[in-house]
Amino acid sequence: MRKVFFIIGLVIVALWFSFYTENLTERKRREEMKELKPEQLVSRLMTDSLAALEGKAISLEELVKHAGEADFAQRHGRLLGIGSPTFYVVKGECDQAQVVNDEIHASVNGIALTIPLKYIFGNTARDASGWFDIDDFQNTMDFNAVSAAMNDYILKNMTPPHSDRRLKVLGAVAVKDGQVEQSVTIIPYQLLQ
Repeated sequence: MRKVFFIIGLVIVALWFSFYTENLTERKRREEMKELKPEQLVSRLMTDSLAALEGKAISLEELVKHAGEADFAQRHGRLLGIGSPTFYVVKGECDQAQVVNDEIHASVNGIALTIPLKYIFGNTARDASGWFDIDDFQNTMDFNAVSAAMNDYILKNMTPPHSDRRLKVLGAVAVKDGQVEQSVTIIPYQLLQ
């Protein structure tokens, strides 16, 4: 009798783990996104998902205050692997932003901010957004192509501020070893005056 119950249990477990369900709308969206070129993918996400990204953003003050805390990094940051910096989406307002040498220089609560206007390199914007998973790409070249497309999109669609004006920024920051320096570079998703 035990053998019968054991066999029935094994059959039920095998059947249970043989199937999975997923949201059909989400699956269609994911399959559609795979068909897009990196430039199209980035353009769509920057248009459709920027408001959601702003909703997840933390203030620069919060970042400075809590960056070294493991639970804060786990809740608000994205870590890609061992030795990787933690990536955050941040937002803040600063007064008297000045454009100097193709960069915006400003400060928030004693923290010097640098926002590049001409040269954006690296994966900070891509990795902080959380929009992309490396497993969704066939190879790392495709994954990095998205990063290059995102940096290019940001540069083409960013309007430099007029000097000495109040500036709102939504952007990405990479924090190494849980330490926020006195000078922070923000890769902007959006600049508003």
